Amino acid sequence: MNKTKRIRSVVAVMLSFLLSVCIVAMAGSLVLRNTVLSGSYAKKTVSSCDLGEKKSEELKTQLVSYGNACNIGEDFFDEFFKNTLTTTFIENDLKAYYNGIFYGGNAKVDTAQLERLLKEALIKYAEENGYSDEETLEEDVELIAGEMGEIYSGVLSLPGASKISSVILKTRDYIDIVMYVSSCAVMVATFMLTFMFKPKTYSTRYLIYGWSGACLMLLAAPLYLRVTNLIGKVNIVSKALYSFVVAFGTGVLNAFIISACACAAVTAVLSLIYIRLSKKAE
Repeated sequence: MNKTKRIRSVVAVMLSFLLSVCIVAMAGSLVLRNTVLSGSYAKKTVSSCDLGEKKSEELKTQLVSYGNACNIGEDFFDEFFKNTLTTTFIENDLKAYYNGIFYGGNAKVDTAQLERLLKEALIKYAEENGYSDEETLEEDVELIAGEMGEIYSGVLSLPGASKISSVILKTRDYIDIVMYVSSCAVMVATFMLTFMFKPKTYSTRYLIYGWSGACLMLLAAPLYLRVTNLIGKVNIVSKALYSFVVAFGTGVLNAFIISACACAAVTAVLSLIYIRLSKKAE
């Protein structure tokens, strides 16, 4: 009997450890699926970190510099950014761009609409400043609008967007498999631990081990990264991209911490059940 109990206890310990690992895999894959691999999360981050406004400042600096070389005054850009190339306009293009990256569309910034609006504004500006009689005006406007579109695309684009898109699409398939397999494993391990012992206090104890272990594993690394602010120390020259990366990474860490808190809540409920069962057994 003692030998049988010892074997059963060893198996229960192994199952509780397996339960912890599977809960971590299930929670981790769920977090990654809804953050790092989610276009919706990226678009929410664009809004939450005011990326459109920061990109607008960066873009205006570059366009004004380009415009000076083309005899286009800063007043043109002041009006164009105020009435046409607004923060909302830029944010919408950013969201469409990220949507393409995350869901396998065209991972390029669409500049067609901007170039069309630029042509209209430049022709109007030329007429107001006495350049409308030039024979090459239409060709010049076409060229300037195209080059401004390239500047716009360069400011909004992510480095290595095509590779990032490819990695996201491949990883998402694997993450889905991990999520489904780990979810099934959690149910199987929980079922086995629940019915392994007749006194349910033992079963509940090992379930507590499993969930509390998962809580600690999920909490350790994200909490360390949050406390030390390692994400904030990332070296990115662009202030706009820096703010996006920091906000994106911080949100992911917070999601892991929340998942750890969920495991802690389950552990607390199991602990209350364990206490009640222990009192009944006395």
